[in-house]
Amino acid sequence: MSEGRDIVVQSLAETASRYGFRGVRATNYYREWPETVCVLNLQKSSWGPQFYLNAAVWLTRFGIERRPKEYNCHIIWRVNSLMVSEQSKAFTEALDLDRPLPDDRRSSLIKEGVDRYGFGLLARCESEKAALQIASEYGSSIRMDLKARALQKAN
Repeated sequence: MSEGRDIVVQSLAETASRYGFRGVRATNYYREWPETVCVLNLQKSSWGPQFYLNAAVWLTRFGIERRPKEYNCHIIWRVNSLMVSEQSKAFTEALDLDRPLPDDRRSSLIKEGVDRYGFGLLARCESEKAALQIASEYGSSIRMDLKARALQKAN
């Protein structure tokens, strides 16, 4: 199983570097801008060899935080929640190490998903306004805390 986890982590690391994200302990990837800190978090399931990818944005207006935990951020989404159903299913299966998949296929599915809905979207969140715009684009698929929601309504 650690071999499968290595493929997941390697796929994330390769994609992260293209977008200027830095990894911390192979489970969190960060990129900082003056108004935002963006995070992609690899979460291990408590129930088996499945993983989830969570993307989040910390708005620095509410406090300086260099390495926020994804669950404390102001804007949060699970990467597969933004995908169409077939892509979401394939992406979820790639992150499930119980599912037999060739390594190159697993890696490809993970990279495609985080390229568009993980690191790709987070890279667009270089400002508070841009992050709030992305949250608006995806609506209920993205969770916003009350502070971020108030900012969104004010804009």
